[in-house]
Amino acid sequence: MPAIPPQPLAVGGIPIPQDDVSRATWSWAQRALPRYLLGHSVRTFCWGVTLAGREGWTFDPQILWTASLLHDGALRHLPRNTMCFEIEGAEFARRFLERNGLAADAAERVAIAIILHMRSGVTLDDGVESVLLDRATGLDVRGDGYPLVDAVRPAVMRAQPRGDFDRWFLDAMRREASRRPTCQSARLVNDVDLAGWMARSPWASRTDDFRPRQPSDR
Repeated sequence: MPAIPPQPLAVGGIPIPQDDVSRATWSWAQRALPRYLLGHSVRTFCWGVTLAGREGWTFDPQILWTASLLHDGALRHLPRNTMCFEIEGAEFARRFLERNGLAADAAERVAIAIILHMRSGVTLDDGVESVLLDRATGLDVRGDGYPLVDAVRPAVMRAQPRGDFDRWFLDAMRREASRRPTCQSARLVNDVDLAGWMARSPWASRTDDFRPRQPSDR
């Protein structure tokens, strides 16, 4: 098994939290996530930090980092899930983080952010990290707020290129929706036309960061 690369101090100039829980989550992500989800997760954190800076919001980097790395983890094993993937992922995140030393209330904030990132109408009453995860995932998947990260986007994309993320992510969401038609993924795929939204997004016209990768390519 190849050695796990050390957690970076920064990605695209954006500092990464260096506590033990954050490093443990990075190690898990390196072992567990296919490349298309790993890149998406790291970019999500970077966009979230950037959006927080634009809004002047104070947030907990550890919570946003761990939520970003863990939020789509349950897409890896859809056939084994018994609940919507974001709920499966939140339950895993809570157990994993507490086992690695995160306080229960902080682990709960991560779990809530993961559940809410698939729902509409997330507000600051739900927690600033929940809003940041929601907005940052929307930016990375659908291009919502694309100009808001102009200043950091080139450096982040050099560090974490998009590759063929769109294809693999949309395939995973469609598989989730077909298995669990009452989940939020089905709403996005069938009612909101996620495929069309992604095809029209600013990301779809980019070619400079395209590097084809298989989801199992580690």
